[in-house]
Amino acid sequence: MISNEKPLRALLGERGIKPTYQRLAILAEVLDRRSHPAIKDLHFGLKTKVPTLSKTTLYSTLELFARHGLVRTLRIDPVEARYDGWTAPHHHFHCERCGAILDLNLACPTGRRGCIDGHEIREVHGYFRGVCRSCLAGAASSASPKRGAARAALVKHPSRRYQHA
Repeated sequence: MISNEKPLRALLGERGIKPTYQRLAILAEVLDRRSHPAIKDLHFGLKTKVPTLSKTTLYSTLELFARHGLVRTLRIDPVEARYDGWTAPHHHFHCERCGAILDLNLACPTGRRGCIDGHEIREVHGYFRGVCRSCLAGAASSASPKRGAARAALVKHPSRRYQHA
């Protein structure tokens, strides 16, 4: 069973996407996570709910969601794409030690949609790279990087559950 199925069905319907069980489960999983999960993380989290879900279906569904503005595909991590359910404009911080990608609720004065020097800006991506505060405090070992070790360092931002730009 999918929690909050009704608003998810409505959200998919508003975008003209047929709300299949797999799509509802995938959308719920992305929106419930703030860790900017990779395909492997999403697949692992979904395999008990949707045992027949293939990674190919997961990729194609996330691409569909990205085209319709339901998720953002992040290409911050040089190894793999990550997915973000908070689609409002915001920046990200990528920890070089633990691999965490954290939301930064930071206004960028030059990062607005519109025109700059005659160019139409449709999308803005801003990210910072460094060492998160959890790693700096010694919470994560620099000798053995682990994804998500810095989740506690997440910058607070408005609730993003089922709200899209």
